[in-house]
Amino acid sequence: MAKAKAKEETKVEKVEKVEKSEKRERKRGSLMERLLVAFAGTTLSIILTFGTTGLINHINRNKDRRLTALMVMSSIESFARNLEDRAEEWNRMDSIATWLLRLPIDQVAKLGEGPFDDAIAEVFETPIMSHDKTAETIFSSNIDTWKNMGNFQFIDNVGACFSYMNFIEQELNDEAIEYAQKPAQVVNNASSYPGKTITEKLLRDEQVRRQLLQPNSIKAWLAYCADYIRQMNRSNMKLIDIPEEEVMAFTDALADIAEEDDLALDISDYKQPHPDADSVNANLIYARQLDSLLNRSK
Repeated sequence: MAKAKAKEETKVEKVEKVEKSEKRERKRGSLMERLLVAFAGTTLSIILTFGTTGLINHINRNKDRRLTALMVMSSIESFARNLEDRAEEWNRMDSIATWLLRLPIDQVAKLGEGPFDDAIAEVFETPIMSHDKTAETIFSSNIDTWKNMGNFQFIDNVGACFSYMNFIEQELNDEAIEYAQKPAQVVNNASSYPGKTITEKLLRDEQVRRQLLQPNSIKAWLAYCADYIRQMNRSNMKLIDIPEEEVMAFTDALADIAEEDDLALDISDYKQPHPDADSVNANLIYARQLDSLLNRSK
């Protein structure tokens, strides 16, 4: 009986030990669950906070990148349009030059100077080109802009566009200056050239006549450069994935804003009559004193 009772107590003790162990495991499991839930919640909060911030920054970078690209490509398109405008001016000069070269010089001498004044003034009034380099300066001098673009082929292509634009502008202005030099030499030294009138002297000079052939070549070169610049810019659009229509619309919008800001001021609106004697005496002490002395001496 004693042995049976001892065995029974041993079984009871084992059961109690197992139950206590299970309770400890359940508590440990519950604690681990709570810790895991808390950890997951904290992790999720961090992911949401920094993930949302990162997403917002990513969206803002994309917006900045797109706006920068639009500004740059719009600047290039504006330059191409400027070239077309200059080509139109040289085309008009070509028409005048062609007409002048066909005139019989003897008849020109008989008609005198007056009838040709406007034509001579216009055909040798060479347009000097100067384009806005704001976008180029911002794009070329800011390393952060380059980093944000994230497309080095685009950056390289745009740099090539800007270099070519500056080359075209310099070449055109050099041509314009050279084109006007010889006619200016004839006008400033008229007595050294044969002929009675300035127009006759100009049309009798072979170098001037060769110069009058230049507008035809220059207008063709400008039209070619405008198309070439546009082709380069279309490559930029493909690289940055912006449609040509959007670039054109952006350029048009900027042109409209510039036109609105370009106020037509007239200097005549600022002219005032000369001050009268009372106004002069009121503002100038020495004028009052001298006027007093002059009046005494009468």
